[in-house]
Amino acid sequence: MVKYWEKADHSWTDDSIRIFNTPSTRSKQLFYYIQEIGHFKAMKPYFTERQNLKSYLLKFTLGGKGRLRYQGQVYTIEKGDIFFIDCMNYQHYATISDEPWEMDWIHFYGSNVDAFYEEYIKNGSNVFKAKNDRIHKIIQEIMDLQQTRNAKTEFQISLLIHEMLNEILIQKYDLGFEEKNIPDYILQIKNYLEDNFKKKISLQDLEHTCRLNKFQLSKEFTHFIGIPPIEYLINFRINIAKGLLRYTNKSVKEIAYEVGIEDTPYFNRLFKRKTEMTPLEYRKNG
Repeated sequence: MVKYWEKADHSWTDDSIRIFNTPSTRSKQLFYYIQEIGHFKAMKPYFTERQNLKSYLLKFTLGGKGRLRYQGQVYTIEKGDIFFIDCMNYQHYATISDEPWEMDWIHFYGSNVDAFYEEYIKNGSNVFKAKNDRIHKIIQEIMDLQQTRNAKTEFQISLLIHEMLNEILIQKYDLGFEEKNIPDYILQIKNYLEDNFKKKISLQDLEHTCRLNKFQLSKEFTHFIGIPPIEYLINFRINIAKGLLRYTNKSVKEIAYEVGIEDTPYFNRLFKRKTEMTPLEYRKNG
C-alpha cells in the first residue's frame, strides 16, 4: 500500500479559514463530499508538498501569485486561475508573490470524480483562467453550509460540488454559449445528418456539402454539439434502431438496413458497443 506523506509551511493570515469534515458512511456511498475547505491568504514561505492523498483539490486564486509543480509541469498561478489536481500524484505549490496568495480551496471526493477529472485534463493542462466568479461563489456557498450543518447539508453540498465540476468543464472548454450562438452551418450539418441518416456519409461528404475543411468542421461541430459529426450520426442511427426494436417486430437485419447499415454483424457489434447489449437483448429487456 502506498504511503501518504506531506511537508508544508503554514504561513497564512489570522483571518484565513480552514474547515474539516468527516463524511458519514451515507455520504461516502451516495454523494460528492468535502474533506477540507477553506479560504487562505498565504504569505511566503507558504508551500505544500505531498503525495498519495486520496483526494481531489481545486484552488481558485483571488489575488497574489502561486506556483504549482505537478505531473512534470510548472504553472504560475495568477488572479482568476483555477487548478484542479488528483492528490494521489506528487504536487508542490507555494506562494511566489510579495503579497499574500489569496485563494479558495476545496478537498473533495465522490464516486465518479475520477471521470470528471479525466474529462478536465483531456487538453493536457491542470490550470485554466475562470470566465466568471461562479466557482468562487459555489465554494463560498459550500463553506457557509458546512458551518451551519443540518440534516440536509450533505445533500446540498453534494449538489453544489456536482455543479462546480460541471462549471469548471463549461468554463475551461468555453461551453458557456447560448443556443442562439451556435453557427447556422453547424445546425445545418446536424439537420443534414438527421435527414439523411440512411445514407453513407463521411467527413469528406460533409466537407463538400458545407465547403469547409473537414478537420475544422469536426472541431467546430464537436465544440457546439458535444461529439464529432460521424459519432452524432451513429448515435442517431442507434436511437432510431432502439425505437424499431422496442415497438416493431422487424428483424435485426431489417432494422440495420433501415438505419443505413447493410452489414448486420457490424450493426450488432456497433449496437453492443453503444448500449452494452445486443439488439436482441435490448428487445428482450424492453
